[in-house]
This record gives sequence, structure tokens and C-alpha cells, in this order.
Amino acid sequence: MSDRSIQKFKEYVQKLNPIDDIIFRKMAENREFCEEILRTFLQDYHLKVLNNKSQYAITSIERRSVILDAYCELRDGRRVNIEVQNADNVNHQKRVRYYSSVLTTSLMKKGESFDNVPEVCMIYICNFDIFKENKSSYLIKRVIDGSNREVDNGFKEIYISANINDGTTLSELMGVFTKDDCYSENFPVTSKMKYDFKYVKEGNKMTDAMKELYDIFKEESKDKWIKEGRREGRREGIKEGRKEGVINTLLMLAKDGIISVEDAAKRANISVSMFQKYLNEKM
Repeated sequence: MSDRSIQKFKEYVQKLNPIDDIIFRKMAENREFCEEILRTFLQDYHLKVLNNKSQYAITSIERRSVILDAYCELRDGRRVNIEVQNADNVNHQKRVRYYSSVLTTSLMKKGESFDNVPEVCMIYICNFDIFKENKSSYLIKRVIDGSNREVDNGFKEIYISANINDGTTLSELMGVFTKDDCYSENFPVTSKMKYDFKYVKEGNKMTDAMKELYDIFKEESKDKWIKEGRREGRREGIKEGRKEGVINTLLMLAKDGIISVEDAAKRANISVSMFQKYLNEKM
């Protein structure tokens, strides 16, 4: 890789944070990272993660498949899916409902008793206030209408507003997730991994973490996006935008909130409504 390509990549990565899918998916491969953030999300500081998988695919021939950003199996048997969402451009609650049902179905064997349905928790991290109530966290409960009696079917649904700072430990963690050069001694694993992705340690060499991220970035953006895709208005960029590979790259960047839907549609030389349709199909 050329020095120019490396430098452009470094500049790009330094603008990213764990709230961005391309960073989060790599960090989620680390069990200690998953354990550290889940202890805060679930307010369980003795929580242990037995297994974790990033970009965990649940495929179906006849129905829509899903790819979970981070899937964790806890020591107490609970299964947790963590999703990060930068853009407010889908029906988030229905997405959570569908993901949870697909995950639950995948964990059950044919003919198995419903007593064995595992406890599933969906944690949906949004870089916006999804319910507009100025809260950093929303725990959705099932209650009986008229009595407010809570009933538990083994499914927990939590939405986190990464942009709300209410002085809680959760908000402190979300600061690390969303703000450039924001780190915390209370979250050493998350902070160190974020720093290692964003910066080099010596000379002009990449860290191992950055090399892995570069491989993903190069594959998804075809490396051409680094050189041409950001040159707004260039005729070559518009021409390439008609090709399926570049459109897929634009969809990825729009999903991660790196560029707006309007800007992506313009680069792809298609209407905003058509681009939004493609984006919804990718969600």
C-alpha cells in the first residue's frame, strides 16, 4: 500500500468512533470489550461473557436473513444482541422485533419445549434520542393494561441514546463511543481499543488493529472510494456510482452515517427515494 493511501486511511479512521459500524464490528470481536460495555448496559457488574461473535449472520433461504452487529452468550444463559445505529432512517422498533424473533428461532431445535426458549436481550444504541424524552436509556417493559403489573416472557428490549448526557456512567461510556479523543479510565478496554484503531504508535507504521481495519475498509470501499469517492461532483465519481459495487459502498457509508442519504444518492446518480429504498433493503 502506498504512503498516500495509508495517510488518507489514517485521516479517515481518526474521524471514526465506536458508534460507527466499521469500528464497532472489529471491537466486538473482543470478549473483554463486550463484557465491559454490557456490564454498564445491563447494570450487572458481575456479568460474564462466555462467547461473542461480531457480524453474526443468521441466514434463511425463504425469509429475510439478518446480520447481528454483536452477539453474546452470557454465563447465566442469556443471549444478547448489540446493534449500533447512526442514522434515524428505519423503523427501529420493528427492526428490533424482527431481529429478536429471528435470533430466538435460530436458538430453538425442532420440537423443543417452549420452556427452553432462552432469555434474549436486544440493546439498540442510537446516535440520537429515539423516543424524544431526553433519556440516555429506555427499558421497554410488558405490563398489563389497567394494573401496571409487569409480565416477563424472557425478552428484554433496551434503547440507548448515545447523544444524551445526563451525567450517568452510561453517558460517560457513550461519550467514548461518539466523541473524538474522548476516553475514560472507567472503561479501559473500550478506550484503549478505540485509541489503537484511531492512531499509530510510532513512525509511519500501522498498529495491528489498524491493519485489520484497513483490510475491511479496502474490501468494502474497493480502495477507489478513498481516492475518488470523496471528490464531490467529479464526473468519474458519478460514472462509477452507477456501478453496483460503488452503490453498495455508498449504502454502507450512508448506513454508518458517514455521509447523508442525499449526498449518497447524488453520487450514485439516482433519486433520493430510490436510494432510500435500497438502503431500507440493506437494513
